[in-house]
Amino acid sequence: MQGSKKEPTRLRDLIKAIRACKTAAEERVVVANESADIRESFRDEAYKYRHRSVAKLLFIQMMGYPTQFGQVECLKLIASNNFTEKRVGYLGLAQLLNEQDDVLLMVTNIMQIDMNSSNNQISGIGITAMANVATAEMCRDLCKDVCKLMNHTNSYIRKKAALAGVKIARKCPDLVDDLAGEIPRLIEDRSHVVVMNGVNLLLEILKVNPGLKSKFAQFNTLIVKAMKNLLHSVHSPEHSIGGVTDPFLQVRLIKLLCKLTNNQPSEETCDCLAQVSTNTDSGKNAGNAVLYECVKTILDLQSTSGLRVLATNIMGRFLMSRDNNLRYVALNSLLRLVKIDPLAVQRHKTTIMDCLKDPDLVIKKKALDLTSVLINESNIKQIVKELIDHLISSEPELKEAIVAKICGALEENSSSKQWTIDTLTQILSIAGSFVDDDVISSTAHIISSTPELQAYSVHKLYRALKDNIDQQGLVLLSVWCVGEYGDLITRSRVTFPDITYNPITPSEICSIFERILISQSSDLCKEYVLTSAAKLSVRAPEARESFKRLLSFQTASLNLELQQRACEYLSLLESSWDHIRGPLFERMPVFNRFTSENPVTESPKIEKTEEVWLMDLLGDTGVSTPLVQENPAPYAPIGLLDNVQNIGKTGKNPDNVSKGFESIDILGGLDYTPQNLSTTVVQNISPSKTTMPGDLLLDIYTPEPEFQEFQSAAPTKLTIVVFEDSEIIVSFNLCKGDNPAETIINTVSKNKTSADIKDFKLFSAVQKHLNMNLLPASGTYMDAGESITQQIKIYNTMHGTKPIVVRLKIDYFILGSQRSKIATVDTIPTDY
Repeated sequence: MQGSKKEPTRLRDLIKAIRACKTAAEERVVVANESADIRESFRDEAYKYRHRSVAKLLFIQMMGYPTQFGQVECLKLIASNNFTEKRVGYLGLAQLLNEQDDVLLMVTNIMQIDMNSSNNQISGIGITAMANVATAEMCRDLCKDVCKLMNHTNSYIRKKAALAGVKIARKCPDLVDDLAGEIPRLIEDRSHVVVMNGVNLLLEILKVNPGLKSKFAQFNTLIVKAMKNLLHSVHSPEHSIGGVTDPFLQVRLIKLLCKLTNNQPSEETCDCLAQVSTNTDSGKNAGNAVLYECVKTILDLQSTSGLRVLATNIMGRFLMSRDNNLRYVALNSLLRLVKIDPLAVQRHKTTIMDCLKDPDLVIKKKALDLTSVLINESNIKQIVKELIDHLISSEPELKEAIVAKICGALEENSSSKQWTIDTLTQILSIAGSFVDDDVISSTAHIISSTPELQAYSVHKLYRALKDNIDQQGLVLLSVWCVGEYGDLITRSRVTFPDITYNPITPSEICSIFERILISQSSDLCKEYVLTSAAKLSVRAPEARESFKRLLSFQTASLNLELQQRACEYLSLLESSWDHIRGPLFERMPVFNRFTSENPVTESPKIEKTEEVWLMDLLGDTGVSTPLVQENPAPYAPIGLLDNVQNIGKTGKNPDNVSKGFESIDILGGLDYTPQNLSTTVVQNISPSKTTMPGDLLLDIYTPEPEFQEFQSAAPTKLTIVVFEDSEIIVSFNLCKGDNPAETIINTVSKNKTSADIKDFKLFSAVQKHLNMNLLPASGTYMDAGESITQQIKIYNTMHGTKPIVVRLKIDYFILGSQRSKIATVDTIPTDY
């Protein structure tokens, strides 16, 4: 008891002692000694420095040391009649305890007495403590007291009671009806801070239960009235910031107005938004915050065209600001507005494109996204020209994005294939190393499918290649085109209205190819060169020796693929193969192009936690086997020599050809054996494989195989709604394939709210007699009213006997909280 008789160390002295420690060990000794003294002092019931010891425990707890032994002392301080001790006790209660501590149950009665105290300071700290640490049980016990305090005569108590109501709404959503009756008085209060907390309470209620939106729509008139009072109020230094009356309250009122308004806003609401937009000063950040919230509300609601024009003009002013924050939010808002009213955004095209010159990379990327959306057939040439100018001087991390946007615009809006080829050639010359493989593939498709432009294209690409041999994308496309259409540039003069190209000698081509082989080009470029050289030896026989010399450079290459390919091509150039060389190296047919609209993807991987959930979803012991094999055998495309037996020079005995191939392993580099050559039919081609024969970049010189693309018979389609609540609706579009046991389900998940939905995930599980393949979703983010699609393929091994039953788990993030919902779909007809 000796420690309780002397005056304990003050908090400031403890802080000095800890700061003086030079090592962690010294600090632990100081804390341990002080904790021992505090624990010893608590044994004295008459100890008068209890509040000082609890204050020191707060500091020790902040440093990460255990302080559980001081929890009961907080209750003793709270029960004290001394305000200083009570305040420290409530502070300790908030910091040293959490909602799981049983000690907290003992404080409910004391807290209720303090909340109803005639002393406003004691009442205030009691309400604050309740709002911080109350459990669901405490909220139920104290709800009536909180509602009563919302009508207190003192605004200080009313504002704290409104915030305590937020805690109750969050912990006990079933009590919102008790709180709702007090909201009108809070919003009509003369105190700004009480109105603010009343608005926050209503926003929290709508966040917890969006289905109550229609019930609270009657408050729209009160909110509009409160907004107009703020707009027309006399300037008050107490509430004004930058000449704007209480911008924080205005922002919250506008946000609440958006939450409560239906898609068709009333004339009163539109008039209020128009007044705020026109009367708010945009010279200060406070006014800009109000204007930005107003613009977001106009975009969220189906406002009139006049309001949309007003919002566009506000964003236009933001774009001309020097503040990057304003410019960013303007670009972000215009990206949303362009989907609703593209013509209004087009008027600010010049200002938007000026943002591409901004030194801030984030602004550039956002401006690029918006610029690409503005492109149409009438302005594509102008905008693409400016984008190419930016491409020359832009940072490496931005070049790939610019190239992707330009190529996407060319594919969607270009009406002239010649101009498209010119533009793509220019892009490849400037940023060929940043070009995606799909761009090269699509350009090759345009050239191969447009015979009248093939000679022009090859001339154009060849001349670009001479000066830009370091651009890999340009090298790949140019070398491929020269190999395929080399005869068009070596034998004739090409004349176009604006330019004339003279023939190019094979020796010049050979010289360029040699430069590529001896340069630091990638092995992929060198592989293309070898195949092009082999093809050109047929198209330009007079230069065959030059091309053979070129191939011989790589016969000793350290890269096995290059060495093998060079040796095989040299063997093919021997005179013994003259009878098949021409047909073998003939020009590739126009290949089928697979665009990103129909991607071939693999099923998503199921994480461990998701797998456990799925295993127990239908009471089964495991997840059903997927319809598609996890590791399918790789698709073997038909190579250059697949049809060698059908070329017509081997007589009636094709076995002779096989024997010839056995003596010279000329197909080793292409991964084929003589047995593969016995047929030209590819077996077991599945459209779900990840490697398709039309993918030029997998083997740009591989001819297209003769296969029939899978086509399903005209299915019987059926749409059923499988899940719906106040936030989301999920429907199944069912159809059948050729196999009666196979059912294709296209799921459509739609956002019914006015808020954004993020991290949307749809999981599904089926019973053991069903094989399921869940394909990736079209996205994970949904704006208000938008949808996400996802395909499920189900194979019913007991079709006609057992129906399809699917269990769904829907996870998403909305309004700052995680949602997880489960639904069982057992309404699928038995014939599916």
